[in-house]
Amino acid sequence: MTFTEFKSKFNINLNPQQEAAVQAVDGPVLLLAVPGSGKTTVLVTRLGYMLYARDIKPESILTMTYTVAATRDMRERFASMFGNELADKLEFRTINGLSSIIIRHYERTLGRKAFDLLDDTGKQAAIIGEIYRQKAEDFATESTIKTIQTAITYTKNMILSDNEIEELEPEGIKFAPIYHEYCRVLKGRNLMDFDDQMVYAHQILRRYPDILRHFQKKFSFFSVDEAQDTSRIQHEIIRLLTLESSNLFMVGDEDQSIYGFRAAYPEALMEFEQVYPGAKILLMEENYRSTKQIVSTADKFIRQNINRHPKRMTAVCGNGKDVSEISVNDRRGQYRYLLAVAKDCKTETAVLYRDNDSALPVIDLLDRTGISYRCRQVDSTFFSHWVIRDITDIIRFACNPFDSEVFLRIYYKLGAGISKTVAEASVKKSAKKKCPILECLLEQQELSSWTKKQSKALQTHFTNLISEPADRAVYRIVNFMGYGDYLKDRGSDQNKAQILEALGASEPTPDRLLERLDELCEVVKAGSANSECNFILSTIHSSKGLEYERVILMDVVDGILPKMAAPAKDGTAEPEKVAAYEEERRLFYVGMTRAKKELSIFRFRKAELCSAFAKTVFPDKSPTPPKSATHKSAINIARISLVSEEIKWLAKDYIPGSRVSHKSFGPGRLTVKNDDIITVRFDDGTQKRFSLSAALQKNLFSLL
Repeated sequence: MTFTEFKSKFNINLNPQQEAAVQAVDGPVLLLAVPGSGKTTVLVTRLGYMLYARDIKPESILTMTYTVAATRDMRERFASMFGNELADKLEFRTINGLSSIIIRHYERTLGRKAFDLLDDTGKQAAIIGEIYRQKAEDFATESTIKTIQTAITYTKNMILSDNEIEELEPEGIKFAPIYHEYCRVLKGRNLMDFDDQMVYAHQILRRYPDILRHFQKKFSFFSVDEAQDTSRIQHEIIRLLTLESSNLFMVGDEDQSIYGFRAAYPEALMEFEQVYPGAKILLMEENYRSTKQIVSTADKFIRQNINRHPKRMTAVCGNGKDVSEISVNDRRGQYRYLLAVAKDCKTETAVLYRDNDSALPVIDLLDRTGISYRCRQVDSTFFSHWVIRDITDIIRFACNPFDSEVFLRIYYKLGAGISKTVAEASVKKSAKKKCPILECLLEQQELSSWTKKQSKALQTHFTNLISEPADRAVYRIVNFMGYGDYLKDRGSDQNKAQILEALGASEPTPDRLLERLDELCEVVKAGSANSECNFILSTIHSSKGLEYERVILMDVVDGILPKMAAPAKDGTAEPEKVAAYEEERRLFYVGMTRAKKELSIFRFRKAELCSAFAKTVFPDKSPTPPKSATHKSAINIARISLVSEEIKWLAKDYIPGSRVSHKSFGPGRLTVKNDDIITVRFDDGTQKRFSLSAALQKNLFSLL
């Protein structure tokens, strides 16, 4: 059967680049497919072409992809085009699943029993928790255990040396001794985890040539999907299997590699021609998903990366709306805007963000107001993270100044120079005298004058924070009680503290915030799978492979997205930093290319919330003012039009009876609202009238 006959028989319609990819059967081929270019269609069609037009036996073809769900989807796609009978003869596997098959063959061939698979993540967490307690002399939180699990996966998938393992300190954890003890415990119990399956499969293929030849003989053609997400050890397994036939069809796009923390190795795509001599590089550059404006903006953005193959994404779809900038003053303005969007969301709208933490203030507001949303179960490790634990401990101690257990966890984190000896002596004295610990501490003779002064200040802070709104209490802890300096000394950012402060904005007291955190944790764990709802919350990582009518990118802030500062452009930056920053850029690019018709990006007016990425997409311009207006007034006009949508939505929440706060006049109550004119009676007895839109535009008012 010719290719033309094949297309006619199965009613296949492809563009020239797709046709070239489908017919590339022999030898090593790397297909670089931009977002929305139809790579799954090409992979499935190519399998049909191999069977019908090239008469290749289906049993000799192995198709590998990243997840079990993806293998199932690809098999179903193939069956829908070419029938279940042939689909049943093809092998669709994850590389982890293939590793399991290699290990089972090793057992049968050599008559040996391999380790049992530790497939219970709860049991794995228990093992890690016990090791952490022994090594760190502290109990591991859920967040700590997840951090260690991720580091274990990274270590094994990247095939790190002992020296490289020694250098790993995720979240400040001394990882190497925990990792080595974890490996020792598993071997002692004849266990292997999921990542070990690939480690042992790799070792088997290298050490036992007969087993390697068995799989090389069994499979003559190999297809690999999502190659940019494949790890170093997975690429090594693929290389060994394809040594005999060289028939490797690898599909991916280094521009979409966003799983570096899980050891994705996009460098393999850049090295493809060196690893596989005589390899072909094919491109699929036509995007069938997004409008011309979205495609051109995203393509221009990603071409700033250096470590990539040259390609240019073009749009098949027609024109649409320009990529829009949502200008707000700060992150709280962002949350209010999103709440307003969710209230009346008639178009499928996905709000995408880098980390799960970003969604928490939005979920909190949606839950409080009873507004429907769609969100998969969110990672709840925020609530057990050490930063959150520290701040909530400080609040607990303020509520109970006799709590010795909490005090001994926090005393050295508040910058007062309190020694362990003094802290323990104060706790003992407090228990004996039945007086607050800090009072006993101030009675210690060995205190320096500076420590005594700092401790008195802390005493005042603890007294004051319990009676103020929760967000101000969190701000006080971080900025005035020394905890922010403690975070800086540890090299930690303050994003989690800022999220906690945002959650506190709706709580009257710090102890009520503690209660709300417990409530919100349960809300987050439950998720919201309302399939009918148009308003969707998702990390960019979880949205990969998906598409939405409208996408809003939130928390686009230096330090969040991108996570780190841009490396120097003079060639002096370390390669690791350049690679890390380029992954941040790829993450943003993946978020942009989820949008089909509309793409909006938050941009903050506060200087400390600047974003290199937002500035790249929306470069600052200096418009020439018309003759009838000054330069300053032209900028103001542009700004008013830019934020008009946000102001309109924010103004809806200002209704008579609302408690408000004015930057200059303080708290009060909104008593009258006539269109845009409001009257506010302030707590000092004065009454004033304002233009609400003008006041909101200048960020003068906030709701209490």
